[in-house]
Amino acid sequence: MNTGAKQAVIETTEKTEEAAEEAVHNPFVKSFSRFGFYAKGALFLVIGVFGIFLTAGIRGGKITDPIGAMSAVAQVPFGKPLLIVFILGALGHGMWNILRGAADVDNAGTGFKGIIARIASVGIGIFYFVLAVTAAYVVFSSPVPKTSGEVEETLTAILLAIPYGAIFVFFIGLGFFAAAGHESYSGITGKFRDNYKNWEINPSLNRLVFILGSVSFSVRALIYLLIGYFFLRAAWMSDPKQAEGLDGALLALAQNQFGGILLTLASIGLICHGVLAFFEAKYRRVS
Repeated sequence: MNTGAKQAVIETTEKTEEAAEEAVHNPFVKSFSRFGFYAKGALFLVIGVFGIFLTAGIRGGKITDPIGAMSAVAQVPFGKPLLIVFILGALGHGMWNILRGAADVDNAGTGFKGIIARIASVGIGIFYFVLAVTAAYVVFSSPVPKTSGEVEETLTAILLAIPYGAIFVFFIGLGFFAAAGHESYSGITGKFRDNYKNWEINPSLNRLVFILGSVSFSVRALIYLLIGYFFLRAAWMSDPKQAEGLDGALLALAQNQFGGILLTLASIGLICHGVLAFFEAKYRRVS
């Protein structure tokens, strides 16, 4: 890349970051972003409760993922109006995560780790946009959309079909391993609270937030490890059917010798993650 092209890239990047910083400070964007945390929390509560129901033998219990949870919600009375509310929340959370990465809301910096963290934020934002589109599909169409596991399988099949695609799948697996390490560290140390307005939280509530975060981040670390393993296995075997998402990770836990206990603990962790999102809606720094 010549000097002129490099300068053009730098200028474009700076302008993008400035625009994102301006947008993320907009009062409407901030309110919309906080609303998105409620949608995220409700989604994980549904997934966790389904898991608890399954291990407890309660009717309606099952292993599911975000897409499956939305399909289940659509079947209950007033489910589709609820999904319309979720669509708005998912759009808000997706928009904020993209802006979070572009504007560096979390002060990740421009070093290698910072850039990776900011790219991950953008990736999360895109994921929630996909969920919003999927929810719209559930609302306005009768067929049930693909589950998350099928989405991962399709993505892996596309990557494996291109030259050196197995390498890309392999690095996706490593990315999940790295994410698992980060989640575990954030949960154990309480570092996830660095982006909270802790001065607004009383000590008792702060301890509850720490407990919720420690449990939910630890469970997510385990789930990321399993998903990463599935992608590595898919790359090694050149078989897209080996790739799994959240539901595949939960199923792997359930099929273990101590499956009932592990699935219960994982479900509790997902419920904690949902409750934590409600605290994020009020106390997390969004700009």
